[in-house]
Amino acid sequence: GGVAGLTAAYRLLQKGYRIHLFEAGPQLGGLVRTFEIGGEPIECFYHHLFSTDTTAIRLIGEMGLGDRLTWRPSKVGIFYGDHIYPFVTPLDLLRFTPVSVIDRVRLGLMGLYLRRQRDGSRFEGVTAKEWVRRFAGRRNLDVVWGPLLRGKFGDLDDQLVMTWLWNKVHLRVASRGAGVSQREVLGYLQGSFGAWIDALIGRIRDLGGTLEAGRPVQRIVSEGGRAGIELDGERTVFFDAVVGTVANKIFRRLAPPLPDSYSERLEGVPYQDALCLVLTLSRPLSGTYWLNIN
Repeated sequence: GGVAGLTAAYRLLQKGYRIHLFEAGPQLGGLVRTFEIGGEPIECFYHHLFSTDTTAIRLIGEMGLGDRLTWRPSKVGIFYGDHIYPFVTPLDLLRFTPVSVIDRVRLGLMGLYLRRQRDGSRFEGVTAKEWVRRFAGRRNLDVVWGPLLRGKFGDLDDQLVMTWLWNKVHLRVASRGAGVSQREVLGYLQGSFGAWIDALIGRIRDLGGTLEAGRPVQRIVSEGGRAGIELDGERTVFFDAVVGTVANKIFRRLAPPLPDSYSERLEGVPYQDALCLVLTLSRPLSGTYWLNIN
């Protein structure tokens, strides 16, 4: 019942299939869900679109919400030594005094080098921390990239492959404009991204799809060439096919016996949880949208 499941259901209905969607949680939308404060829908988690998220942008337009998608410049900063340093443009980098002028140049060259690399496979054999230390130096790793990687990946930061960081740089750079300012723009949906989910749910129901929230699937079964699901306290319901759009570890628990090679692939990706705290304040905590605590 998340974005992937709802979209799969919608596309299958468009192709003439009948679908029945089951969601364990009390509401549809997965991570794209909202709660209400003062009569307004507030995102449970932080969401925005990059200009490179063309699939999501097209689907929002298909739902008739394209005119509600707005693009705004982001404000990114680094909090270091009791001071907030803007960290958006090349000029901001030059003013970042926690590292030396030489290290600032190395940091800028690192970003320039990564954005010009078209093939990220060359970085698959080295961790992000080791590559940054060699290319940009120990000081830039300690002050800038080390805290960022540790804050995002916790005790797995030493295992993060450099390909991830290369892709992240490409993603952020592609959402920037041209010129000296090079300000990044991010997309937001007026009325929250929950409006997108509501529109998608409406389309699915209009096409005859059946949606059930609060109905956890206990097990996926395969019997006599048919696929089916077991629901809590009920008999097995059979379908022509079952599509699972859940995390690997959940699918592994629900699925029938799988080949060892495939099970190993499912279990080979470690998962981490993210805890999001939402505060309602009478004034802004800072003027920075995305503040990295370094």
